Amino acid sequence: LEWPLDEILVLGRSIGCGPALQLAARHRVYGLVLIAPFISVRELFREYVGRAAEYIEERFANKNVIKQIESPLLLIHGKQDTVVPWTHGQALYRECRTRKRMVIPDDMKHNTNILHDAAFFVLPMLHF
Repeated sequence: LEWPLDEILVLGRSIGCGPALQLAARHRVYGLVLIAPFISVRELFREYVGRAAEYIEERFANKNVIKQIESPLLLIHGKQDTVVPWTHGQALYRECRTRKRMVIPDDMKHNTNILHDAAFFVLPMLHF
């Protein structure tokens, strides 16, 4: 499309955070927004199956990829997320070396509509 990269915002939610991070690691875009991200597929599975997660093929090693990001990051992860624990988002936030902001709504679950409460997404985007 030949659209200028500095005008593109990349957004990923849940499993979509893997491809979003890959894109942002390859291209310096205007910004990256991650909603309910995970450290890696293997680490997410470890939450459910313990040591058997070692047999899971790693698709998205997000904890390694986030170190390559040069674009600003907005990370949103609800404390009530029972699919991907919010601590995954917190770990990624810590690893990120660029300008960043993290929003952790107390009452947001994994599939909560991000437009349900302006404080979840709309207001942070206005300040991004």
